Amino acid sequence: MLAIGLAAPDAARSQAAPHGPQPDKRVPMEPTAWPFTAIGRVNVVQGPAHRSHCTGTLVGPRHVLTAAHCLFDARLDTWVKPHQIHFVSGQARDLNTGTAAIEAFRLAPGIDLRAATRPSRGGIAPGMIGRDWVILTLSQPLALRPVPWLVLPNADLPGSRPGAVVALAGYAADRPYLPVIHRGCAVRIDAPDTGMLSDLCESMSGESGAPVLVLDADGTAALVGIHTAVTGGTRVGNAYRSASGVGVAAAGFAGVLDEMVRK
Repeated sequence: MLAIGLAAPDAARSQAAPHGPQPDKRVPMEPTAWPFTAIGRVNVVQGPAHRSHCTGTLVGPRHVLTAAHCLFDARLDTWVKPHQIHFVSGQARDLNTGTAAIEAFRLAPGIDLRAATRPSRGGIAPGMIGRDWVILTLSQPLALRPVPWLVLPNADLPGSRPGAVVALAGYAADRPYLPVIHRGCAVRIDAPDTGMLSDLCESMSGESGAPVLVLDADGTAALVGIHTAVTGGTRVGNAYRSASGVGVAAAGFAGVLDEMVRK
């Protein structure tokens, strides 16, 4: 069984790579074009001295998709309240494409991150990885083009989608106010289990909830899942970096998104 370490927000853990970090394939980018204008920071305030962030994607005018564990306060062993969360889309240093408070959020059915269910401090039970998603409802709509989601059962990308490029984009701990992207990585859908995904994309703490994107040659883009945990990370300062990870395939949350966003 793989040792799973959360990719964010709290300097999550995984097994250290034996030979140190490999060359980083992530590059900083200016989020001036879609779909990157719809990707942003999910800021969480647990207390005066306890703040964290993850990455979220606008999937509807009032809805953002991210990793559920970002909203769990391990100190109190419970979920934060909506007023403790804020979304900033397209952040680039002191600029952004929109901001909004959170009115409510809807967790994946059956997710349980209490200490009694976790295998280690900062870890997540393997059975919870496919449920590690949450949909935030914004207090006001953002006038931005959302990113659509795409269910691709058992896909091996980019190989099974000729001409497409797989990318992971998010707000990492080493560059928290400007997104980074690994363009040209790979992902397997429904692996290691149905409803999950496995990716070979560079990531770092802060990128939990980051969209796994399929960028097609015609300029269209879609979210095929979200990256939520790392497998085989290396510690860099107070954060962790990895070249592989796991997450939730779009099939895991598509039904709820259809209900909430497309109703």
